[in-house]
Amino acid sequence: MRNMRLFLLFALFLFITISYRTYEQYHHIKDTQKLIVLNESQALATFISAFRQTYQDAFLTNHIDVNEKTINLLPVKTITEISDRFSSSVEGDIVIRTVSDRPRNSDNMANNFELKMIRYFKDHPKEKDNFIQEEDAFYYTKPFRIKASCLQCHGKREDAIPSIRDKYTMAYDYKLGEIRGLLNIEIKKRDFFAGMYSNFTNTLIVAILIYVIFLIIIYLLAREIRQKEEKYTRDLEIDIKRKTYEIKKQKDTFETLFEKSSDGILILDEGKFIQCNEKIVEMLHYNSKEEMLNTRPFELSPEFQTDGRRSEEKSEEMMALAFRNGKHQFEWVHTKANGENFMAEITLTAITLTNRNVLHVIWRDISEKKKAQQELIDQKDILDYQAHHDGLTGLPNRILFNDRMEHGIELAKRHHKKLALFFIDLDHFKQINDSLGHQVGDKVLIAVTERLKAKIRKEDTLARLGGDEFTIIMEDLTKVEDVSLLAHKIQQVLTQPIHIEGHTLYTSCSIGISLYPQDDTDANNLIKYADAAMYKAKEEGRNNFQFYASEMTEFALERMAMKSSLRNAINNEEFIIYYQPQVNAASGKLTGMEALIRWQNPDIGLIHPHKFISLAEESGLIIEIDRWVMTTAMKQFTQWYKEGFEPGVLALNLSMRQLRSDDFIEILQESMKAIDFKPEWLELEVTEGKMMKKPEESIIKLEKISQMGIEITIDDFGTGYSSLAYLKRLPVSKLKIDQSFIQGLPDDKEDVAIVKAIIALAKSLDLELIAEGVETDAQKEFLLSSGCKHIQGYYYAEPVAAEEIEKKCFTTSDHILNKK
Repeated sequence: MRNMRLFLLFALFLFITISYRTYEQYHHIKDTQKLIVLNESQALATFISAFRQTYQDAFLTNHIDVNEKTINLLPVKTITEISDRFSSSVEGDIVIRTVSDRPRNSDNMANNFELKMIRYFKDHPKEKDNFIQEEDAFYYTKPFRIKASCLQCHGKREDAIPSIRDKYTMAYDYKLGEIRGLLNIEIKKRDFFAGMYSNFTNTLIVAILIYVIFLIIIYLLAREIRQKEEKYTRDLEIDIKRKTYEIKKQKDTFETLFEKSSDGILILDEGKFIQCNEKIVEMLHYNSKEEMLNTRPFELSPEFQTDGRRSEEKSEEMMALAFRNGKHQFEWVHTKANGENFMAEITLTAITLTNRNVLHVIWRDISEKKKAQQELIDQKDILDYQAHHDGLTGLPNRILFNDRMEHGIELAKRHHKKLALFFIDLDHFKQINDSLGHQVGDKVLIAVTERLKAKIRKEDTLARLGGDEFTIIMEDLTKVEDVSLLAHKIQQVLTQPIHIEGHTLYTSCSIGISLYPQDDTDANNLIKYADAAMYKAKEEGRNNFQFYASEMTEFALERMAMKSSLRNAINNEEFIIYYQPQVNAASGKLTGMEALIRWQNPDIGLIHPHKFISLAEESGLIIEIDRWVMTTAMKQFTQWYKEGFEPGVLALNLSMRQLRSDDFIEILQESMKAIDFKPEWLELEVTEGKMMKKPEESIIKLEKISQMGIEITIDDFGTGYSSLAYLKRLPVSKLKIDQSFIQGLPDDKEDVAIVKAIIALAKSLDLELIAEGVETDAQKEFLLSSGCKHIQGYYYAEPVAAEEIEKKCFTTSDHILNKK
């Protein structure tokens, strides 16, 4: 039966082979036929092209005139006639046509097939010819393209040969390279090819007969072979069964120890290596398989594994698990032949080999994988640290601070403990940044960080929330007194001088403190309350600490609301200007007025400048506010002068930000010119302490202002730290005695001494004087008797709006003011 199937398969194979060869030969005949016709067509086409070119050259070279007699000798005429005669001579088997889609002779008009081929060559300009078979004929087509010589007949009509131009009205305006027409050679199938197919048919019949006879012979032979094969098969079956088992075992061993594996492979039998591949030899740096197989397993491991267990003890456990479960995978530290340790992934698989239970061991070096994992862990730790710590000081940032705060409250709640939150803000730190640069400011922050670290306990958390704001979470608090003690320590350590880049800097801080659970049990509220207490510390003069009290909440909310609405105040025209008269106390005559800003907030009401000027400085709006005050007040004074009043000199407070801005002087000049305000009507008051922070820069700017004819007054004189050397250089014309020294006159000896010293200093420097904050007759008389006749204060008038000034000051012609 099996031989019969083979015979049928062989017969099918032979049939397919003969069929394929027959098919191939048939197509070979067709290809031969097509090739003959193609060569014949190309030869005819080449001859016709040569003939056309020869005739055309003859006309052009010999300058033959084209007329009624010679026009029939042109290629287009002669080729058509020659082609017709040639077709007749071959009984129409070959038809040659030269046609055009725009012929001058209608006989040369292209048929549908030829028009299709003309379009084809126009669409495929790189094609030189085309050869196809349709039904019983072959068609060879080739385009006629316009050459330079063709333009004499087919270019622009006005440039054509006269006789052509006169005779034909069409087939002009061709361009060089365009298709003028088409050569179409049609060759019909002929008897020659029929003979080829007849020979092929005869050959095919003979091949089929031979195939049948051959199959009969093969069948007879196959039947005889089948009988012998059955006997031979019976003899082999016993031998094959015996050897199959051995071959299978050898195959299993070979596949197990596949030499090309990328992993190291060993066979472990009762504590000995019996097989290995080259990879494990290379991995463990041994010289040969023999050396590897002679190595005892315990020599491949250090004494202890990474978990602290002895390698020998742990390996026994791993092998027992593999035998019990069939397979066990784990990580292991191995030792190479050179003593170097590395991490490997071990897979133990229990198998049977030659009737013995052994372990198939796969070693995979995962050192690089472990290294990459560690790098990822390290990178994650770095990113986590960066996300939760301040980049400058390394302290916990706001995110980690909030987490620690929540955690601290949880612990305090669980263990019934107290917790204190310190909110620390450095006083005047912005001035360090502005005057010495952010680089010095950063170093100050680092120095402050180190000092704060030295004063807190290990269990406390020091964080930087941004800028110059620090917080301390004081946990496990038993006595509130400890909070005050730490606050005092912080103030003491931060008031010590800091030496940075040749500068000796002095700092202080304002501290706000909230307590858990006394003030609140919510972290956000405790933070808000500590912040409010810190602002209270600033309000109390800075460099102190304040515990939160309930009334501070209203203060904090008011400050937040004020800060958010301050930006809209200018656009909404919420600012107004009050004017306070300055009077010659000896005569009672008005000498000038100080312009003082007020904020008419629609929600809060009238706000005095001491409540919002610091906010304006923090938000950067102080320059815009100062310029609005300056412009508005100058307009008012100009109006008063135009109406015939004598308001005297306008005194304006000039902030340091305004003075240091690059365009202040330019804006001042432009405003005065636009408003028609005279320089002698203006007096700028500069705060003593702020001016002396950058005296050289201040001197240059104030000199330019003084040269414009504007007077300069030092405001709050005596409260700062003026240097007499700088005071002599400043273009100052007046000193204003601060009201803090006026309040104690004439009874307070210290105030009396200070005021007399200021008056004496002004006289020695030939400076004018004015005292602010004068409220009583006694204060007025003391100042007059001491040599200060110009005063400002509630004694004569409090600051009022422009309408009230007109009623109070301009009702008399000599502008004499009486006591309020």
